Amino acid sequence: MTAVATRPSNTSQGPSAPGLDWRLIGRQILGILRLEVRRNLFSRRAFALYFLAFAPVAVFMIWTISPATNYFSGPAEAVAQVFAAVFVGYLRTVIFLSALITFMSLYRSEILERSLHYYYLTPVRRWVLVVGKYCSALISSCCVFAVSTSMLFLLTCLPWGPGAASRYILQGPGFANLSAYVGIAMMACLGYGAVFLLVGLFFRNAIIPAAFIWGWEWINFGLPGVLKKISVVHYLRSLYPIPLPENMAETFFAVASDPTSPWISVPGLMLFTALVLTFAGWRAGRMEVNYEGD
Repeated sequence: MTAVATRPSNTSQGPSAPGLDWRLIGRQILGILRLEVRRNLFSRRAFALYFLAFAPVAVFMIWTISPATNYFSGPAEAVAQVFAAVFVGYLRTVIFLSALITFMSLYRSEILERSLHYYYLTPVRRWVLVVGKYCSALISSCCVFAVSTSMLFLLTCLPWGPGAASRYILQGPGFANLSAYVGIAMMACLGYGAVFLLVGLFFRNAIIPAAFIWGWEWINFGLPGVLKKISVVHYLRSLYPIPLPENMAETFFAVASDPTSPWISVPGLMLFTALVLTFAGWRAGRMEVNYEGD
């Protein structure tokens, strides 16, 4: 078991501390990025990320080449609705779980491997370490899910044939829709990643907090307007290029509230992420690792 104390550290000063050398901080973050991105993409911890991202691609490939299924053989408008519905589950399950595993392991894996103290012995502020680790996982997740989301979208166009598919993507709304879905996937990594980095700093076992957050995201449509904003999915909903198909539960239980403009959703999610990271930096600056019991 890892003992976590609340004794402040000399290197835990916040971003507002006077006399900050931003060039040094930038070099430190780049150094952390070089090390952590390699770990996130090319170590054993990356297996879960790759599996979660590309297992749905394999399923989509089977659907598109199997003569027994015709999910994506209809007109473009109908296929766009089908993909929008599928992407909701992909976002709230696959990207959610990958963020849980990837971002929570940023500190937990270091503790289990008994290597976190090497970072803590260097003259790097704790909040700088948090930012570096978070950005490394964000870059890794965004790269993987940009490729995965693009493959899923392109596979839905495959049954139309190369001519119709290229016209839809290059001359129709296909490229704009693809760009929007890739952007949504990246924004989901941004928000969920910050949340699970913070969870990883407070909890050794993520099952209960992860289940609570997952349930909170799914029932977001039924929450009051103020509580809706304390979630990632609220900011992503208005970014969808195709209106989300409403199911019976959402229609019946949804609480009326003014929709959030995309021009507010993106800065709102970034502000939400910044607040979570600030809290995570504060927490990291007040924790001390003891490997006894791990």
